[in-house]
Amino acid sequence: MGSRLLLSSLMLGLAACAGPVETRVNSAGPGIASSTTIFQEALPTSSTAAQARAAVITLLTEKGYRETQAGDVQLHVAFAERDAAISVKTKSGDTVADIAAAKAHKPLQSCADREMRLAVTLTRITDGIELYRGTASEYHCKAQMVEVLPALVTAALADLSQPKGAYKITRQGLE
Repeated sequence: MGSRLLLSSLMLGLAACAGPVETRVNSAGPGIASSTTIFQEALPTSSTAAQARAAVITLLTEKGYRETQAGDVQLHVAFAERDAAISVKTKSGDTVADIAAAKAHKPLQSCADREMRLAVTLTRITDGIELYRGTASEYHCKAQMVEVLPALVTAALADLSQPKGAYKITRQGLE
């Protein structure tokens, strides 16, 4: 009986690490056409930012966009990681709102979650209008940025021509 209980506990523990991952996506703006050219912004100075930007450029190129020295839109890419137990709030007057809510620790989870978030903004150069803003974020216990980045890039750029607002995508976990 004891060995069955131990085996069941072990299986549940492993399942908690390899379960589905929920990607939270939010996109806004009028969208952009695939014939749009992307202005080559100054290259990022950190290796994390450079990896995120390179992954975004690769997917944009695969979707038919071209990176040029004098493009139609300027690209801005940001990647951030935080302890998921910490909430991020904003205050406007007397109103306080969550930008990112704190995530509770799951009972069978072996380590603390971190939130990884990618933000991509495309702004028209001629008038400064933001044509597209896409963010994608996920909680991870053990996964590293290099493992998570492809899914975040795909999600953040999924609806470039017609942003859909806030939605969630579920996929099989890495951990």
